[in-house]
Amino acid sequence: MTTESNSRTEKIYVLYASQTGNSEQAAIELCSQVPTKLSPSVIQKLTGTKDEIIVEPVHMQLDDFLELDKCTWTRLMVIITSSYGVGQAPLGGYRYRDLCDAWYKQFQDKSGGETPKKVLEGLSFAMCGLGDSKYTTYFQNPTRINEAMHLVGAKRVGPLGKADASGTGNELQGKVVEAWMKEIWSHLAKVVVEPPLSDERLKEMQMDTVQVCRKINPDFEYDDGSSSGSGNTMMIALAILVALVAVLYYLYMNQN
Repeated sequence: MTTESNSRTEKIYVLYASQTGNSEQAAIELCSQVPTKLSPSVIQKLTGTKDEIIVEPVHMQLDDFLELDKCTWTRLMVIITSSYGVGQAPLGGYRYRDLCDAWYKQFQDKSGGETPKKVLEGLSFAMCGLGDSKYTTYFQNPTRINEAMHLVGAKRVGPLGKADASGTGNELQGKVVEAWMKEIWSHLAKVVVEPPLSDERLKEMQMDTVQVCRKINPDFEYDDGSSSGSGNTMMIALAILVALVAVLYYLYMNQN
């Protein structure tokens, strides 16, 4: 008896926000290891699947995921970010932090009497936070993102990396990030072999997120296709009007 195998591609977002560049470098390093650490043969060895799964990582800033890729969730993502200032988001993470704060507030505010929607139910994510424990606001930004994503239904896989710039010995920030990466691969592999989320579910996640982004940021732009349709209609109407004017002008000139 033979077991049928399938071949498919899994896109994984590796999202970061970084003030000094450390989180960005960690994201780039993780992406560079994907071809070997999550190759089809390694995934088969780690999980026992017969499927041939090709993982394609895409690294970008957290805010670019919202504003450029328009919240196009995949069912698995990795987040690497630090804190800045008094527990705020670093460069490239302001909008995403606003989104997480809005989600967090929805679940903290019970006055409406409604249970907030599990916007990201079905999504899995891995996360590593960077910071410096000599500051009292150490790890506040990664903590808020982690909590907010759990509240809206996402499930974290693997350990929550906690890389401290003031760490010593085996707790040096670079060593902690390296150890977290080594441990995370098997967790990511177990997710990519699960049945993919439907296109309908991914679209629902996207539109629910877009709705919140529009509410907290009036400048947030998302084209759902309706505007292009109305634009095409206007262009057709304009072309008809120009043609009509040309015909009338032709008739007028021939009469004179």
